[in-house]
Amino acid sequence: MLESKENNELVTSSRDLSVSIAGLDGVGKTAIVNKLLSDEITETYSTYGINQEIVKIDGLNLGLTDLGGKEPFRNSLWESYISRSDALIYVVDATKEEKLDESQEWFVRALKWIKAESPVLVLINTWDQPVNEDVIKSINSIFQSPTNGHPIEFLSISPISGKNIKKTVDWLANTIITNLISAGISVDYFVAYIKTEQGLVEARIRTADDNFLDKGLFPVIRYKFASDDESVLEYMRIGGRQIVTAADSQTSCWLVTTRTDEFKGTNLLMKLLTEFIKEIHGLRVQKGTNLSESDLTSYLIKYMIDNQTFWSETQQPMFEISVIDD
Repeated sequence: MLESKENNELVTSSRDLSVSIAGLDGVGKTAIVNKLLSDEITETYSTYGINQEIVKIDGLNLGLTDLGGKEPFRNSLWESYISRSDALIYVVDATKEEKLDESQEWFVRALKWIKAESPVLVLINTWDQPVNEDVIKSINSIFQSPTNGHPIEFLSISPISGKNIKKTVDWLANTIITNLISAGISVDYFVAYIKTEQGLVEARIRTADDNFLDKGLFPVIRYKFASDDESVLEYMRIGGRQIVTAADSQTSCWLVTTRTDEFKGTNLLMKLLTEFIKEIHGLRVQKGTNLSESDLTSYLIKYMIDNQTFWSETQQPMFEISVIDD
């Protein structure tokens, strides 16, 4: 069981991001959290106030706040916790159609409290019972309409069988990436070295007004590849900048942040590069030995620039790619 906290202080220590889990009483919030934590089916009781837990995902700590669903707790606690969270998971019981209108009403309130543009995940709990597909579609429809610009996703889930628990974990991991820019982290320079049949491809993205490489930083790091079945993840600080390096046996990349007096978001940066390595590995599996410079160009522009993975909307990054001597 999750440890019950008697105070109303949001857990902020030892976590990189906070996620509130809300929904009416008895919809399965605590059962879902327990499944995320231990992959075991445990007996649960109505949450009195809140339950809080730290979940580790790829080396990062996510603070999960399971909010009590009884009306007194909705009125007294929800706004305080949801307004300070980086993401929201809202649970709906698909087996109780008579509660959908009330649930949707509180979902609309929650969207007003969560931070602007914070990601929202609606989990439709079926409890492993046969639920008419029309009911699922109806839930998607009525909970989609009031999103007010929040990025929102829907998953049908069951804490009994574990259906889509892994996808929920993946969503939490992607939420970390989403929060990179909102955490105030700005990247000035990114470079990746990727092995292809044509040779070693170097892809660079940098802000147009940055010239720090011309001032002697480039010789500090170039690239390193890991041995087979191993990985590299390193971090250093130079001249007020954070520098993170990640690699597997086929891809090596590093990024440099904007100069700042305050170092923050280090784990987010590490997670960002770890996810990039995974994405390139997936592309390599898809393309096989035919992975080309052209494939990488299309993918990198989409992943790193069009999707705003590394850069805020106000930045205008410059992109270069070429095959270099090994």
